[in-house]
Amino acid sequence: MDLEKRSNTRYIEIGKITCHELCALSGILDNISATGLKMHYTFPVVVELENEYEVEILPSNGTDSSPLKLKCLPQWANEQDGNTYIGFKILYSPDANRLNEFISHLQELSADQLPEIK
Repeated sequence: MDLEKRSNTRYIEIGKITCHELCALSGILDNISATGLKMHYTFPVVVELENEYEVEILPSNGTDSSPLKLKCLPQWANEQDGNTYIGFKILYSPDANRLNEFISHLQELSADQLPEIK
């Protein structure tokens, strides 16, 4: 889904994502909002769209060194050039306050402070 069509602003962010239910290896965070995120693996991964997943994010622009814990539901998954891209809806977060603080932190960053994703 295009970033412009979203109800909540997505912020470009690079970070490490761990989701042991999907894969033993870490994935890469591409963007995040208060209600969803996009991530990818640099290899094929099987995603069950009806399953909820526990996701831990260690963002590059975070103010806290401990990962954000989220309960997510995949909305879509695409495989392209050997990579697996996944769009998640955030259902719940035991770290909701930290997630909101992190989103506020990203809002305050200027464009030149955000990571460049190619």
